[in-house]
Amino acid sequence: MNNYSENEYEIFSRLFILNEFSEKNLKILSNIKIGIVGIGGIGCPLSQYLVNSGIKNLLLVDGDIVEKSNLNRQILFNLDDIGKKKVDVAREKLKLINTECNINIINKNIDSFNLNYLKECFIVVDATDDWFTSKLLNKYCLENSINFLHSSVLKHDLQLILFKNSDRTNHLCLNCIFPNKDDVDLPRCSSVGISSISAGFAGLVAAQKIINFSLNLKDETNIMTIFDGKKLSIDNIIIKSKHDCYLNTV
Repeated sequence: MNNYSENEYEIFSRLFILNEFSEKNLKILSNIKIGIVGIGGIGCPLSQYLVNSGIKNLLLVDGDIVEKSNLNRQILFNLDDIGKKKVDVAREKLKLINTECNINIINKNIDSFNLNYLKECFIVVDATDDWFTSKLLNKYCLENSINFLHSSVLKHDLQLILFKNSDRTNHLCLNCIFPNKDDVDLPRCSSVGISSISAGFAGLVAAQKIINFSLNLKDETNIMTIFDGKKLSIDNIIIKSKHDCYLNTV
């Protein structure tokens, strides 16, 4: 049984010519579910390029409405969407790319009471710009063996790292890199600014990491990707396990 319809094969015809998109890999793409927490400057381009890449099952989680200040970087939205729920607009726009993709939405900000919405995800992406939520997602994904991709952008700079929690042979998590247990007073986009181009690039890199990881095209685990938008420099840094991380026994 084909996992894509004739209409979808026509939509993705140029993509599916690539050797990496074998029938086996297409089946993988059509079955995995990606959860994106935060439909903002990273989550918008990420969700769009996942759908453009043949991903058919997304869970979008965000409790906010579209504001005018979002429009410079949150590319799924325009002036007509102001005041509407982000997840509603995002689903509508994504379905215009592929009507047969499954876009589930949660019109709530994620917290300790609704984390189980993410239970069936193959990868959960943190695109929240909120340190407390990042740590909450990290711990939940670790406890439930869900692969976790952390992404952040500030000013012109971005960093992304994917943790392979489905195989916990060697512990490494976000807390190993940033070990503070409590939230800290970190700069936020609302106070120091954010480049729309760097946010968009973060979404594209995150999408490629997900494709690479899901199809086993490249080992993306425990590699932090750092990008300086002004210098156009990109570095991949291998992160080592920290065995004294307080989540190591989870």
